[in-house]
Amino acid sequence: MNSTTVSIAEGKKGFSRLIHDTEEKRANIIVTRRGKPVAVIVPFHEYERNARMEGYQNIMEAREAFLKSGIKADDVYRESRTQLEEKP
Repeated sequence: MNSTTVSIAEGKKGFSRLIHDTEEKRANIIVTRRGKPVAVIVPFHEYERNARMEGYQNIMEAREAFLKSGIKADDVYRESRTQLEEKP
């Protein structure tokens, strides 16, 4: 994936072009302030993929923590159901 670096001022002037490049060329746009990166504009499909991967990673970390602690998924499920049923 190609990327382009622009300052905030440049980005303001050519925002439509940046969005077009992101969408059509699947380019990441790195936005800088005083030469330092502060944000990235990415294609929406990449954002969605990153969010799914982050969610998967969180699930795997939680799974590992449960395995290390000896807590079983069935126990967590039962306790969760009990607490949810107790709430008014």
